[in-house]
Amino acid sequence: MKNIQDYGRFIAEEGCFELTQDPPRKWRNFHYNDVGEHEFLWEVSNIGDGQGFVRDADGNICRIISWDCTYLYLRDEDSGEVFCPWGEPAPMPVENRKCRYYAAKTEVSSDCLDLHVNHRTFVPRNLPAAIWTVNVKNRSDKPRRISLFAYTGFDLSGLTADSEYVNAINSSEVIPEMGGVLVTNRSSKARTDRYKGYIFSLNRFTAGCGYRDRFTRNDFSLNTPKIHFGWSPNNEGGFGSDCAGLVQVILDIPPGETLREDFLIGQCANADEVKDIRKNLTPEKIDEMLAEQEAIQAERQQAFTVDLGEEHTNRSSLINMFVKKNLAYYLIEGVGFRDCMQNDFAGALINPKQYTDNLLYQFNLQNTDGSYSVRYRPLRRQQYSDQPTWPMLTVPGMIDETGDLSLLEQKVPFLESNETGTVWEHMVRGMRYLTEDLGANGLCDQRYADWNDGLEAHEAAGDRESIMVTQQLCYGLTQMERMAGMIGDTTIQQEARQHYDEFKQRLNNVAWDGRWYVRTICGDGYHIGSNANKEAKIFMNTQSWAVISSIADEERAKSCMDAVEELSKHDIGYRICAPPFTEFDRRVGQVSDGIPGHIENGGCYCHGATFKMYADCLLGRPETAWETWMKLAPDSPWNPVGQSRVEPFAFTNSYTTVESAYGQAGYPWRTGTAGWMTSLLVERILGARRNFDGLLIDPCLTKTIPQASIQRTFRGATYNISLDNSAGRCIGASSIICDGQKIDGNVLPIFPDGEHNVQVII
Repeated sequence: MKNIQDYGRFIAEEGCFELTQDPPRKWRNFHYNDVGEHEFLWEVSNIGDGQGFVRDADGNICRIISWDCTYLYLRDEDSGEVFCPWGEPAPMPVENRKCRYYAAKTEVSSDCLDLHVNHRTFVPRNLPAAIWTVNVKNRSDKPRRISLFAYTGFDLSGLTADSEYVNAINSSEVIPEMGGVLVTNRSSKARTDRYKGYIFSLNRFTAGCGYRDRFTRNDFSLNTPKIHFGWSPNNEGGFGSDCAGLVQVILDIPPGETLREDFLIGQCANADEVKDIRKNLTPEKIDEMLAEQEAIQAERQQAFTVDLGEEHTNRSSLINMFVKKNLAYYLIEGVGFRDCMQNDFAGALINPKQYTDNLLYQFNLQNTDGSYSVRYRPLRRQQYSDQPTWPMLTVPGMIDETGDLSLLEQKVPFLESNETGTVWEHMVRGMRYLTEDLGANGLCDQRYADWNDGLEAHEAAGDRESIMVTQQLCYGLTQMERMAGMIGDTTIQQEARQHYDEFKQRLNNVAWDGRWYVRTICGDGYHIGSNANKEAKIFMNTQSWAVISSIADEERAKSCMDAVEELSKHDIGYRICAPPFTEFDRRVGQVSDGIPGHIENGGCYCHGATFKMYADCLLGRPETAWETWMKLAPDSPWNPVGQSRVEPFAFTNSYTTVESAYGQAGYPWRTGTAGWMTSLLVERILGARRNFDGLLIDPCLTKTIPQASIQRTFRGATYNISLDNSAGRCIGASSIICDGQKIDGNVLPIFPDGEHNVQVII
């Protein structure tokens, strides 16, 4: 099976991954602008296509572009031959293909017809648009006339701020003085005037077209559109769902010379706005905008870097070059409250202020009774039972990173209410909501679902209680007790301790199944995730959270985690439940209706397995923790990228065990796996852990890595930490020397700034 080296390589000095062979599926990069009024996210693949959307400050979303409809073509006007930079979708083969994925840009280059082309894509910081820069070099000894055709099919459907669907009723017009095409969605459902998209060329507009069917032949194929047969656009617009934007630019290139053209694809309110953008842009200004984005990404990269040794250089590169942009991407797409909370917990390692701002913003989703709606911008009011547990992880984590208890005093409004409360008051309401929203056994109600979206029972299934959410609550109660002690709130401190003791006892009385903890207790007494069941006997998450929450004593913690290794472990990961469901069970819900072995129905669910890895570290199991990290990372020895098909620079949510697609990744980039894999590597495996009193050193490192290092920024200072595991002790720190001075204990001094060298012997 093919691994990374069969497709390309990480280039550390360039800060990129270079793809040189056809990947097993399109490999994508993500680019985005600043969080703010018009947040723009653009995906781009090695063949140049992708999707893009804009979300405004109120939460209205406009999908500018869909997949499989955005390409660059080049045509030699003498021979009529057409090619694309990667060699697709046009059928003309190209040579010396390279797709370089950077944090701030993507570049595709190749040679064809004695031409060298470089196609660069990025998103500027303050503009809802993608910018294409195309450089074409004439490598022949004669003048060349080359047409560039920049094509995109516009979507322009979307969602309003309260999640009402906006259908696309589009019309297009070619506007030569704008240098391109404007497409307008005329739907009355659109709440703003910005359901409009444009494409233009910066300097050499020749002609344009506003409709797909005029560009393609009757088969609508974008492989062989009419430009292969000498056709050129004549500035016609169109109307309907297939409105598109095509811009032709003609380059007359002397021998040995290179000419450049820039194109913009984005969102606007009207043609005048686009004209102003075009008027104020130059190639030099565009390069400055890219440099600004590169500087932002470079600053993110410096928050921490790791060196896991020569054997793991690709994994180090994944963390050093790409994972920080993956976490920042969540600030734009923001798929939901709990996802953002978990991402903010990891993001605190990069930029505490930025992720604190996002955390505070997410508190706007809390209802006055302490419950939370699922997501904001656009608003979705449905309640998941695990929502209130995540602030009890993230807020203490942010305070441990910054040492700033004033976060608890920040005031945030409640959802659709004139009432505001401090962060601490929000957390207390969430805690009390969970401690009061209970079922027959005194455990937390399992509403629409909990962490498992698919655990949505049929309406006839009756009430259910969630073991996982109750365990998460128990973990949260330990943090509430700790925070209350720091601020002198003895009432909450005592309340949290009393609730913890009560829920711990209940869980161990009713949820223990003999070797592990069940997943759900139904109103009719049926237990989901019990050894008595034929299918889905064990759920991984309730074993992990039994350890994380400390509700399991030493014997039970060992038993339930041993059961995970025995029953859930798979070559390509860890099954979220095992064995998978093969028949629908109304008490379980849509999980049991899924394809057996896929995603939440017994698939190897990476996000859930990160909780398991956390438990491994807490139990002092470095080899098991590292094996888990390796299985979840792209290009694992058991599931290389040729089989998983996932980008080697992105984490994924799951791997399928279905035979026809064995090992294939589910949803890369869009997953909480990235945040947990990052924080667990930095703070638990390498052991540079946030702590209110300072940076705590407590590694849990596999004996297969005798030497490792991490550079970690913490409260303004930079710590260069080397880890010596040559003795194979793997756990803890037997000796710590900071700037030549031996440290008593394992908490480093807090320095206001500067670089500090730390030698750790494990």
